[in-house]
Amino acid sequence: MDDDTGYRPGPTVPGMEVTFLLVALAVIALVLLTPLLILAIRVRRLVRRRGLTISAALLTLGSLTTIVLTALIYAAATYAWGMLSGFGALDPAETCASAAGFYSGTPGPPDDRWTGIAENALPIARTCSWSDGTRFELVPWWVNPLLFAWLTIAVAALPAGLAARAVDRGEAVRSGYQA
Repeated sequence: MDDDTGYRPGPTVPGMEVTFLLVALAVIALVLLTPLLILAIRVRRLVRRRGLTISAALLTLGSLTTIVLTALIYAAATYAWGMLSGFGALDPAETCASAAGFYSGTPGPPDDRWTGIAENALPIARTCSWSDGTRFELVPWWVNPLLFAWLTIAVAALPAGLAARAVDRGEAVRSGYQA
């Protein structure tokens, strides 16, 4: 259909949006699951080669380092997701109105009462405000708990890794192994 500018939409490929979405999800899954796959392979090798139990293999310095790095990567991804929530090509007023459902038919405060967005880095928050007191949070509810869970895992695994290293060194000294 032509408009005043003479723009004519090109042909569309059926299912292209779905294909793009599936490819994007597959790439994201691959990126997020790779550190866990590396950890699983490492633990399997330790169980087979050294005869360790799975719990002992998880408590080696290398495995705990992998857990720390994986948790930090996931925390960074979660933080990026939260910080980009509500960030779009629209201007801030349209972003808030669109996210609150005003353009989809849901009644709400008029756009002329919009007062701005309040942002916070930790905990992540991006809150739209209107002069009548209405507030709408753009960051999904699950972002901050998940972020702090990943950080807790990373922080908890650090001292465990140091303890595992001390135990490994103590066993090496007792057995006469020289590295």
